[in-house]
Amino acid sequence: MRDVYPVVLISLLILWAMPAQARVEFEISAGIGYLTGDTTYDIGDVPAGEDPWGREPYFPVSELKFPLGVGLATLDAKVTIDKLSISGGIRRNITDKAGNMRDYDWGIPFWDEEGVNGPGWYVYVWTDGTHNWYALDIESKSKTEVDVIAWEAKVDYQIFSYHYDYKYRDIFDGSTSHYKGDVRGTFGIGYEKRSFEYDCSLTRQWSPSGIPGYDHIGDGSTTLTYDVDYSIPYAELAVADTMGRLTIGMSFGYSPFVQVKDEDDHLARVPGPIYSKADCTGHALKYGADIGYDITPHWTVKFVFDYLYVRAFGDSDSIIYAGSDGERSWDTMAWTTDERIVSRETYMTLNIAYRFGLP
Repeated sequence: MRDVYPVVLISLLILWAMPAQARVEFEISAGIGYLTGDTTYDIGDVPAGEDPWGREPYFPVSELKFPLGVGLATLDAKVTIDKLSISGGIRRNITDKAGNMRDYDWGIPFWDEEGVNGPGWYVYVWTDGTHNWYALDIESKSKTEVDVIAWEAKVDYQIFSYHYDYKYRDIFDGSTSHYKGDVRGTFGIGYEKRSFEYDCSLTRQWSPSGIPGYDHIGDGSTTLTYDVDYSIPYAELAVADTMGRLTIGMSFGYSPFVQVKDEDDHLARVPGPIYSKADCTGHALKYGADIGYDITPHWTVKFVFDYLYVRAFGDSDSIIYAGSDGERSWDTMAWTTDERIVSRETYMTLNIAYRFGLP
């Protein structure tokens, strides 16, 4: 909640500074649509001295790709005072079946009673004497449910406007048509927060490299949870063209400093379970487009398209809890890895907006 305080404070200061005779217009919009995309995180490059099995740094040693494919509801509000607009919105999933999460692991240690150095932990590795390559040892597919909540606050200022009257002469009948339009450009600063909570239940797991003991069929229980939060301050340029009752707009945004925090629990991992937590920073690109049609002077129907791309890097701290599988036991082990997060998120909604003004 503290994230929104700077936006609220700036908005109140701007409202206080506006002239008293300024016309005020309000708009409230609700919509329903679909959110699609995915979030992929990779970890690896564990220092050899910290890796529990002494592997050389390697990236990635693990990759998880979480899908997005859920229904979405949105609610937005905007107040416009002359050239200034202050807006905010919230998005929430209305379905939770997201699709299949895919999990890949390289260089997984396995217990071998007949290893070349006797019983112990071993890793499939190929080397040219200088570099090592690890095998893809584990692959799995899991049914995924996700809870999504996102909110956004933004302040825009109109930086230019252009009114035009376009005349079109029909080459067949010689008639002339007039099109009047109004093009407006705005610059804005905003803040967006997106949070995702995943619950995954194993469908099937197998070992492409042939490590025994990794062929499993899921029983429907939760085997992995993953929570990720995106904090995105951004700047945005937008342009809109109004032609009679029709308005077409698009926007381009960029964030040079995105914070991504995530944590996951591999509940069924042996040795394990394994818990990881990371704090990453990076950048984001935003693109938006909308087409609106005024049914009446107060009511508008609008199609909205929104795309977000995030790329971030940081450190992930992992811990294996002490445990036993009935045949062998292991102690608590902890280490730090590099982490990379890439997320592509798109939502499309059909909105109904109500607009009214005050003198």
